[in-house]
Amino acid sequence: MNSFRKILLTAVFGLALGAVSAQSPEDSVAFANSRWNEVFREEGITVRTCAVRLFNSDQQIVCMEIDPQLYRFAVVQDSLREKVSKLAKIYKADAAINGGFFKVRTPLAIAVGYIQIDCDSVPQLTGNYNGAVAIDTAGRISVIPWNKKMKNDPAYVDLFPDILTAGPLLINQGHVLPKWDETEPRHPRSCIGTRTDESIILLVVDGRQKDADGMALCELARVARWMGMTQALNLDGGGSSALWSRQKGVVNSPCDRGLFSRKERKVCNAITVTKKE
Repeated sequence: MNSFRKILLTAVFGLALGAVSAQSPEDSVAFANSRWNEVFREEGITVRTCAVRLFNSDQQIVCMEIDPQLYRFAVVQDSLREKVSKLAKIYKADAAINGGFFKVRTPLAIAVGYIQIDCDSVPQLTGNYNGAVAIDTAGRISVIPWNKKMKNDPAYVDLFPDILTAGPLLINQGHVLPKWDETEPRHPRSCIGTRTDESIILLVVDGRQKDADGMALCELARVARWMGMTQALNLDGGGSSALWSRQKGVVNSPCDRGLFSRKERKVCNAITVTKKE
């Protein structure tokens, strides 16, 4: 049994009777027994996809596992909104996922929430989010709780040159935070998380498509925990959800449609993954 499968089985069955279980125990069993197809693997990065029926809905999930010993992370944002794939190429990244929330109906890249890059503040509007991606000078990434007072705390803004707030925080210290809510709407979702083995997970759930209903936040949180994440943060979703790799391009199916195929939405910022030299 490979390590990925072991993590799923351990997380799912270890939590099946606990507070993070889904409304139906069949969901945790279905997830544990789901078939993951490997899209590609190279040293330090593996991408897998899964089609599974969960929470009485059809789900298409894409997971990227990253070894932080081999890759460094960064938050990138330009003056104009741009596709995740283009931002990744501009900054010579090996992989990338869409970042935080932003002002719509403008071509300008204006984040909503706190964001700093290389210790410098970039264009943003006030937003109150309870989680953040924090990246230190060595490119190591952490998913942390956040409140608006922290942006004035040198212990954070000096230690972490790159900070991007988003939310809600889905998992903190192994505890699932969103309460179960059967009325919560489903959408495409993006999520970033960490495991106890220090691996970093980029997760995208497709939605608004045939055989891809998307997830509510409470559902996404439980899937993240079943995947072994002990810290997890919801990123911007909907048409913004995009996971890109240098080898395969966009590996999920964005919900926006072009004339002949699905297309990426131009977003405000992205979290990039780049091989260490």
